[in-house]
Amino acid sequence: MAEAVLTVGLSYLEPPLIRHGYTGKVLSELLNIRVSEVNSFLHAQLPPGRTQDLRDQMLKIGIILYASEGN
Repeated sequence: MAEAVLTVGLSYLEPPLIRHGYTGKVLSELLNIRVSEVNSFLHAQLPPGRTQDLRDQMLKIGIILYASEGN
């Protein structure tokens, strides 16, 4: 169930993050990961545990994760 919620929600993360200046390159530098892993995260292509880990890291450094407008 949590995986389904995360998968749906992630597809809506990219546009607001980019509007606030958090491009893939910026996120990769802040999280100390590769840009390709950021892209995989934003397109819900990571294992659920890794997805949650990255979400937690983003929240910890102060990046606001917006809920989808449809929810």
